[in-house]
Amino acid sequence: MKKLLFLVCIFLAAKNYSQSVYFPLNHSYNSIIDKQLNAKSNRAHTGMRPFIYQDIDSVTIDSSFAQFKRQKHLYLLGQSWWSKAALWTERKLLDEDLFVLKSEAFKLKINPLFDFAYGKDTVSEQTTYTNTRGVYLEGQIGNKFFFNSSFLESQATLVPYVQYIVASSGVIPGQGRYKGFKKTGYDFNRASALISYSPNKYFNFQFGQDKLFIGDGYRSLLLSDNSFNYPFFKVTTKFWKIQYTNIFTQLVSAVTALDQLFPKKFSSSHYLSYNVTQWLNIGLFESIMWSGSNGRGFDFQYLNPIIFLRPVEYANGSSDNALIGATAKVKLTNKWHLYGQLLIDEFNLSKVKQDKGWWANKWGIQAGTKVYDLFNIKNLSAQLEFNMVRPYTYSHNDSLSNYSNFNQALAHPLGANFMEGLGFLRYNYKRLFFEVRGSYAEYGSDSSIVNYGQNIFLSYNNNKAKISGENGEFGHTIAQGRKNSIYYTDLKVSFLVNPKTNMRIETGWMRRAQETNTTNNLTQYFYIGFRTALFNYYTDY
Repeated sequence: MKKLLFLVCIFLAAKNYSQSVYFPLNHSYNSIIDKQLNAKSNRAHTGMRPFIYQDIDSVTIDSSFAQFKRQKHLYLLGQSWWSKAALWTERKLLDEDLFVLKSEAFKLKINPLFDFAYGKDTVSEQTTYTNTRGVYLEGQIGNKFFFNSSFLESQATLVPYVQYIVASSGVIPGQGRYKGFKKTGYDFNRASALISYSPNKYFNFQFGQDKLFIGDGYRSLLLSDNSFNYPFFKVTTKFWKIQYTNIFTQLVSAVTALDQLFPKKFSSSHYLSYNVTQWLNIGLFESIMWSGSNGRGFDFQYLNPIIFLRPVEYANGSSDNALIGATAKVKLTNKWHLYGQLLIDEFNLSKVKQDKGWWANKWGIQAGTKVYDLFNIKNLSAQLEFNMVRPYTYSHNDSLSNYSNFNQALAHPLGANFMEGLGFLRYNYKRLFFEVRGSYAEYGSDSSIVNYGQNIFLSYNNNKAKISGENGEFGHTIAQGRKNSIYYTDLKVSFLVNPKTNMRIETGWMRRAQETNTTNNLTQYFYIGFRTALFNYYTDY
């Protein structure tokens, strides 16, 4: 038995391979390679995420993760089986994937996923916990075919303001439906999968059930990973200085408490990224969203990968929800760059020139900057970002065709009718990480009878302009309605146990205050956790 254990340990250790093929959507995980990706000499297109291996070169990956390589091991390699077993255990826990098989044509790795956390809100005196278990597998056949799959099962209790979000939306933020667990808990799960095929260096085809993200910021006004997973087919074409992405999705229009087939809707999107120079990237985005109600399925006229979608939508005689946008990134130096987004839902230039706040001028702006090795301190980075979206943006006259999925916004979690400023300060010394995050957001919520434009799930036919006694079609400003101010602070310290799965031990303190003219809801929350942080979940709003 001892010899068998020894042979298994040596076999698995020998079969380890170094780099991942796929980089899941997680801000802390992606920040490890951000500095290398945004150097002037790097021509990677960073606006379409998550990345796959062919999007970023091995030099970028190796140089980014080299800082976590340990020079010494806790156990000296000896001749006895138990010494080798101890060394294998140490490497699997701190450096390597848990289970790896590799041959010339096939690679497979399997890792556990988990999130064990405990916290306490000192204001409400409520304690919270998270108990998540799961598995992640990733494989590669040859150099052209890749797949991954993950499953998570969770039970959790939540702080009061997140409970309110869950009660309002009917879903866990960033995840799906839930069942009650014991008296105050929630039981929910998450599954994702992806198949990727790259026939050559020019094309990549992906079919998956997961999330996508467009942009270089913390938020995205075009497409974010805020909502639940959805099925998509993505085609990426790369040539010269251009990366062109087509995305076709099936989304859920509305989620109810009933066990029934939820109404579906569909979207077709194009994103063109162009590296104009080594220091300038620009991108163009367009998307059409339409409801699957009345038996309407996927509209194959939107399947054309190079056609402009808005003329097709107009020629159909339909009123599908159309959005267009643009992105830009300027690399001022190797360690400092600016980024931004412009979103246009509806726009009338003559009405803009009148400067009277026409209700149907629906647009949003993002502006941000990232600095690496701030003050010449290695691994100290800073990020500042501003987001602003006018009322009624992302909404539609057909409430099922709004820009959302599974009762959650597909772009910014606040929906519309808001402005937000946020900032990050990050530092790591080897595997020890420090992060400070602060933000301020202001939005206008609706009254019981008037839609002021923040709730994207309401039809814009029932907006403020339609209510007698209001300002009519003009006079609409950002944060109109009942003013809400949100102050958010998070201080976090974490130790990176294993960089392969972003396995971390972390502790921190979070403070959130939401103020209106009549109320002040305060949360002060201490937490500690042990997790594999591979996915983003947003409750910081």
